[in-house]
Amino acid sequence: MRLLTTFTKAETETLNPFAFSYFLLTKGIENQCEDQGPESYRIWIVDEDQVGKAESYLEEYRSNPNDPKFKSNYETALRAANIIPPVDETTPTAQKRRFLSPSPYGKLSIVIIIAAILIFFISMMQKEAAPLEIPGVPKLPVLPKIERLLLYDYPLIMQLQDDLLKVYPKKAIDAKEPPPPEAVKLIKEIQNTPVWTGFYDRIVSHIKDKDTPLSYHGPLFEKISQGQLWRLITPIFLHYDFIHIFFNLLWFMLLANQIEYRIGFWRYLLLILLSAIVSNTAQYLMSGPLFMGLSGVVVALAGFIFARQQAAPWEGYLLHRLTLLFLAIFVFGVFLLQVIFFFLQISGNFNSTIPIANTAHISGGIIGYLLGRLRFFSLQPK
Repeated sequence: MRLLTTFTKAETETLNPFAFSYFLLTKGIENQCEDQGPESYRIWIVDEDQVGKAESYLEEYRSNPNDPKFKSNYETALRAANIIPPVDETTPTAQKRRFLSPSPYGKLSIVIIIAAILIFFISMMQKEAAPLEIPGVPKLPVLPKIERLLLYDYPLIMQLQDDLLKVYPKKAIDAKEPPPPEAVKLIKEIQNTPVWTGFYDRIVSHIKDKDTPLSYHGPLFEKISQGQLWRLITPIFLHYDFIHIFFNLLWFMLLANQIEYRIGFWRYLLLILLSAIVSNTAQYLMSGPLFMGLSGVVVALAGFIFARQQAAPWEGYLLHRLTLLFLAIFVFGVFLLQVIFFFLQISGNFNSTIPIANTAHISGGIIGYLLGRLRFFSLQPK
């Protein structure tokens, strides 16, 4: 790849770097238009053997930018370069039938949406009791079976709680009946079982009480270390309530289809897997295993599209700057709110926190942007 030219801010008042980039595509010259900001752009030629030809076109463009041949829009250019297929005139209303998607629905995107909806309803049907109220026992939620299977981790202490409920059911606990001997033994075991609750909890506890060790608080990756590798991915299919899944899937439909359509099934699958693993693992290390949701991947997809818009604007990704600004304000707004809660926690008896996986959002956005800068994920010819 070789740099062809740089359009300065002064030049962009009369020259359109995007129009020239699109024109080169129509001539079969693959290139990248890189935003250097503010209002400065570089044109890179992918095949160095085509640099001479591109230079001659550049000279023509600089001398006569109003020539009609430089005015073609990006979609026309992409079709002329055989990067996207021609319009099928026999189905002119196909795009109108799409719902919440600027691109045709991708197979993998549909599978993810259907899986998330099915798992959500199964989880709702399996909902059980509220957290146990037993003196001396940590208050832990009683999770549906499908969540126990798909959470990032299901630590030993929660398995012991399940065993406790078998010999000391919640009905007996609520009636304040004395626990049987088997339950007493399990309660003592629960009290002595360490559990990973995340770096955040350790930092807060250590600042409030210097005698609390900072280095260790329960084993990490208990189930994953036993070979349950699917847990690296599956938290993205779990959701707390209807509002949670509704907005996650709404954003996912807006972003995911246009990516799968442009980079193909297998590259898109790799993008989803990497985004899920990185965002889920970061959230687990920060807060422990009790988190769920697709939003880490959603922010990763937004970061990916933003990166592709910068690296290759001719690929035609649709993500309005106001939409990106809204996501950024939400993510960093929640982060700042969590910072405020952190200082309240270490300065007094305030123990509440925000039930939002903001670490997954931030790490997802970062990995999505970094992957979007790779040429591996560039537009694939249809």
